[in-house]
Amino acid sequence: MNKLETITQLLVNELTDFDKNVQQLSDQMERAESLRVKFDVAPIKGLILQLEELSKREKERSEHYLDRLKRNLKQAKIYPKWTVVTFMVFYGISLSTGFYAYMLKSDMENEKNEAFLQGERNGIMHLEQFLKETPGATKLYDEWRIHKSKK
Repeated sequence: MNKLETITQLLVNELTDFDKNVQQLSDQMERAESLRVKFDVAPIKGLILQLEELSKREKERSEHYLDRLKRNLKQAKIYPKWTVVTFMVFYGISLSTGFYAYMLKSDMENEKNEAFLQGERNGIMHLEQFLKETPGATKLYDEWRIHKSKK
């Protein structure tokens, strides 16, 4: 029986130890539930203050910029519609006149070349007719041409 008593005593000891551990665990659970967790935000507060100041400065800058933009828009010179229309019409007429002058000049060049060619043809025809009508002139012309080519 001695063994049985030893085993029983060991079981009783284990059960009492288990009961103590359960009691300690429940005490610690109650303490953990009642414990309030507090974060140390002191290092972050400085960053938050810097961020708030930076955003305040940026807001002031943007408001200043908008005020300046509004003042500039009020002072901007806006021309009346009739002056803009007059300018556009004048500009259109100037471009049209320039294009017309260019076209006239190019047409004049073509007419000038045609007139030159016409005059050249008329001159050659007149010379040929003259040479046909006066046979002695052809002989004199040939002598003059030969003499000139020898020089």
